[in-house]
Amino acid sequence: MHHRLITVAALVVAAGTAFALTGCSDVADVLHHQTQGSYDSRAALEQAWSTPASEPDWIPADATRLRMIAATGGAGADATPAVVRVRTATALPASCTEIDRRSMDPFSLDWAPAKIPARVQRCGNWAVVPVSDGWYGWTPLTPDELGQHGR
Repeated sequence: MHHRLITVAALVVAAGTAFALTGCSDVADVLHHQTQGSYDSRAALEQAWSTPASEPDWIPADATRLRMIAATGGAGADATPAVVRVRTATALPASCTEIDRRSMDPFSLDWAPAKIPARVQRCGNWAVVPVSDGWYGWTPLTPDELGQHGR
């Protein structure tokens, strides 16, 4: 009986270790009601988008090394937080307009820019700023930002 108990205990420890090594971020995402990931292309991000947050349609088609984090619950596309960073040399779409920033990045990320400027590009329901290798954007915008028509 003692040998059997040791064997069961060893299996439990081994299973727990394997779970910790492979599934920690997935478990953390579920517990924190968020999803996150890294993608090689805009198409891969679009395929994986599983959040009620509005999709970042401002991302250039040639973007690579995309990173995202988003809430998995929320009050719909206009209220669900999300952040995306992409590598690209391509400009934002012409439909993006410059506005005064009122919102802030809703997550504390080590891959966020160190300083957010007072003026941002409004691309739909997203605020977008340039970073050294591309673009960094977040949603949702404040009602004041949504009301600005931009320049």
